[in-house]
Amino acid sequence: MDKKIMILGINGYIGNALRKHMEGKFEVVGCDNNTRSLLVGLIGGKSLTPMDLGDYTVLDVTDYLSLSNYIEQENPDVIIHLAEQPSAPYSMKGPEESSFTQHNNIIGSLNVLWAIKEINPKIHLIKIGTAGEYPDWLYPPYIKIPEESRTVVQKDGKDWVIPTPRYGGSFYHMSKLHDSFNCDYANRIWGLDITDLNQAPLYGHVEGNRFDYDEHFGTVVNRFVVQALIGHPLTVYGEGNQTRGYIHLKNAMEAIELVIKNRPKGYQTIHQLTETKTVNEIAELVKKHTGCKIKKIENPRAENGRNEFDFEMKKLKEWGLETIKMEDSIEELIKQIKPHIGNVIKEVINPKTKWK
Repeated sequence: MDKKIMILGINGYIGNALRKHMEGKFEVVGCDNNTRSLLVGLIGGKSLTPMDLGDYTVLDVTDYLSLSNYIEQENPDVIIHLAEQPSAPYSMKGPEESSFTQHNNIIGSLNVLWAIKEINPKIHLIKIGTAGEYPDWLYPPYIKIPEESRTVVQKDGKDWVIPTPRYGGSFYHMSKLHDSFNCDYANRIWGLDITDLNQAPLYGHVEGNRFDYDEHFGTVVNRFVVQALIGHPLTVYGEGNQTRGYIHLKNAMEAIELVIKNRPKGYQTIHQLTETKTVNEIAELVKKHTGCKIKKIENPRAENGRNEFDFEMKKLKEWGLETIKMEDSIEELIKQIKPHIGNVIKEVINPKTKWK
């Protein structure tokens, strides 16, 4: 174990699974202020499955002094930044939720950048971004969404390097845009090595990990499986023709490990997704395994009713990531979740937050 890994947000859906995946391969330390469990509780929910949490330091990344002292004390080789409010619907719930999302995410990430710069600029920062930084109206189907983080534009006989065009679709996505631009800038002025993992919505489960299914924190595949198992019609938003990228939780862990082993020089973006599907296609997959009913409801979100995303995903394939296909993993997910289905809180399933 020649690398020490620090996970910020080690108790979240990604963080706890990542800890389990990394232990034995690297020295792992981490911190969390347990915000994820708190926010899920505030909207009336609770993890469907019991959580097996390891040792961790209680710390809020928006507290710069505590964060910098922790990083200096542990002296990691790699920091994986997961300590952010991850839900677009939650950020649209109201003024308090949107303000919290942007303050927590933007200020926390700025603190991480400053701490690395002041303590050890050789630390490799891996920040989890989102594939939602790219609007579907900006990239028509015939243009791949590029994996390069910067675009060269010629003007007045000079090459100008600018960030690849992005445009968020919620107050959460706007916070992630700020993160990306701040990381790009920190690389340009301080020379930090930063990987921006633009991650698609996750699904899947590992034993001992949290599992959310509510309208705010439950991603669509996980939510549909729970709905099917309790006899609730799958809630397809709008006509269900929205196309998005997806990645299995285990693939996401493997991808982060590959990024650690293939450290970049400078600032790079990597598209962490393995498949694209419409909401209708996902609903039909779950129906195939459960015989459930599907119900189309008014879309509470502000999004195009139909789109096609064509994401470039070169680096992870070059490094050997083998795709776990959604159609091959739904049955396993059903078996994992079924023993806990009696814990479902039905009141948190249907969407109540309207984006307009």
